[in-house]
Amino acid sequence: MKKHYLIFTLLFLSITFTSTLSLANPKGDKVLIHVVTNIKIDDGPPCVAFDIAYANLAMGNSVEMFFDSEAAWNLKRTSADGKNDFDRYEVPADLKKLVVSQFNDKDITGVKDFGEFLELLSKKGAVISVNGTWNVLTSVEKDLKGKTVMPSFVNPLTLKEMVEHLNSAQKYYRY
Repeated sequence: MKKHYLIFTLLFLSITFTSTLSLANPKGDKVLIHVVTNIKIDDGPPCVAFDIAYANLAMGNSVEMFFDSEAAWNLKRTSADGKNDFDRYEVPADLKKLVVSQFNDKDITGVKDFGEFLELLSKKGAVISVNGTWNVLTSVEKDLKGKTVMPSFVNPLTLKEMVEHLNSAQKYYRY
């Protein structure tokens, strides 16, 4: 009888512990992907950043893509055509094929450019943020929370918010 009681107790504690862990971290790790490279100067790092964001979301992690420094410029939509730099870079067909084969998610096949890829990441739950201070200093926006030339899903951050976001990440990537 004591043996059954011990097994029951261990099983109960195991289930309780596992349930507590899943409640404490329901969406996996909090991942922050810090994008600083201007896609017009070097398209490799930003493209990898998008892939890493997609993979982390597919694996159940919570993702924030934080555009900073030179990469913040790439989000600015021009008045001439309403596009930003990511809208002008096509997602290669072979990349889409590789992503679909690894994650069995066909949503990526309809994405034409990296602007659409970023919007897809946002729709899948990624938080997309940008350095609001940089935007004001470089005259992209007039105020820290300005979004007059940013895609609607982009969240401008103050310096304090940036530090909070960076410090709260469990995993950090920089591209």
